[in-house]
Amino acid sequence: MLDSDICRDLNARLGGCAIAVCGDDGLFSAFNAEGSELKFSQGENAGALIFNEGDTDYATVAAGRPFIIISDNGAELEKQYGCACARPQIWDEGALNALLRLLSGEFCVRSVGINIPDWMRFLPADNSAIAELLDRVKDRCGKISKFKDISALDGLCTGAEFWSPAIEVTYDFATGNAKITCRAQDGIYFAMLSEIAGAEIDGEYSLMRYVRSAAEAKRGYEKVRDALDCARVNGYGIVTPSEEDLTYEQPNVVKQGNAVGITLRASAPAYHIIRVDVAGEVSPIMGDRTQSESLVASMMKGFESDPEATWNTDVFGRSLKSMVSEGLNSKVNCIGEETRTKLRKAITRMANEGKGGVICIIL
Repeated sequence: MLDSDICRDLNARLGGCAIAVCGDDGLFSAFNAEGSELKFSQGENAGALIFNEGDTDYATVAAGRPFIIISDNGAELEKQYGCACARPQIWDEGALNALLRLLSGEFCVRSVGINIPDWMRFLPADNSAIAELLDRVKDRCGKISKFKDISALDGLCTGAEFWSPAIEVTYDFATGNAKITCRAQDGIYFAMLSEIAGAEIDGEYSLMRYVRSAAEAKRGYEKVRDALDCARVNGYGIVTPSEEDLTYEQPNVVKQGNAVGITLRASAPAYHIIRVDVAGEVSPIMGDRTQSESLVASMMKGFESDPEATWNTDVFGRSLKSMVSEGLNSKVNCIGEETRTKLRKAITRMANEGKGGVICIIL
């Protein structure tokens, strides 16, 4: 009997299609004599093919379907067609099962998935541990096209800085999907936290200290987040005072004729965020007219394909990006302290007196 596991997997991958046995009546008879859920045919209209060596362009006939060749000249044919080859022999049960296993290795691998520890799924792609694993996987997967190439994943993490050399490779032949389960090296958890946080975290104490400071920063940011979003979209955002920001003043007694009242006052800071669109430019002039025109043409052509590369162009020992950034920063800081104070007082008065209609600033 043919191996039921191999037959089941091949039948699932073939979707019930037959395996063509071309040019070998004895092999075709041997397969049919064993009996299995697999279908065999002697025509070329099949899901996979087993060729007996002959005057045939195997790749053309196979037309992208998995195939193997039975030949005494296997080494040369393997090199020419990239497929597995088997020697002619007595086709008993063991030889037939070996032939089917050889054929199954010729089916394509459709995807390779990677399983990593849950806590590492939050790490960005440029994290050192993730980048190390991705580089190794890309290098190995470039050598994998068929199931017989899966062995290229052996030793994937050997010598890795952040990953244990013990990996687990599983695959589902019916779907064509392979999966690699990788485990992190012991002790890198805090190293990864330190890399993300930008601060040294080497134990539970430093972790708790960082979490506490991060929580405080988060609460502070939540107060201004909506105002920043408004300023980003509309140009103006206001951080309204919260209850804990209130400062209560001493009550004052107020007399109006025979009536006596009391005035209660409270104050709190409100933050007005204004989006100011600052523009900057840089106009490098190099050499004579011919040289300048050549530079402009080159930069315009490069900007169409890769704008970032154009801004990184080095001129006079500095990139254009750094030049324009310096100009923007100088404009941002050009408003003097006295002007800022007057502007703040004007907005404070408008808010408190309810006169927010018009503001005139003479420069």
